Amino acid sequence: MFVAAAVALAVACPGCSRHLPEEGTPVAGLYLARCGTGCHRPYQPGTMTSAMWEVQLARMAPVIAKAGLPPLTAREKADLLAYLQRNAEGHAR
Repeated sequence: MFVAAAVALAVACPGCSRHLPEEGTPVAGLYLARCGTGCHRPYQPGTMTSAMWEVQLARMAPVIAKAGLPPLTAREKADLLAYLQRNAEGHAR
């Protein structure tokens, strides 16, 4: 349900973001739902390197807590990091 709401939001605001890699997959939906709602649009994974995404994901934990949102589970962190690194700048596609 959470993923469906995020996808609906993305469709309702076509100028807010470009298509994400792996669109329509559960992990892309997770990225939209957990990282692309609220304060900012989801960043294209290719805008940062693999190492930068690792730092960025860790940096967001206190921001998520301050916003009163539930923390990422260990599984969500692992899935999101794998998705972002798989589609990061400089990663062979």
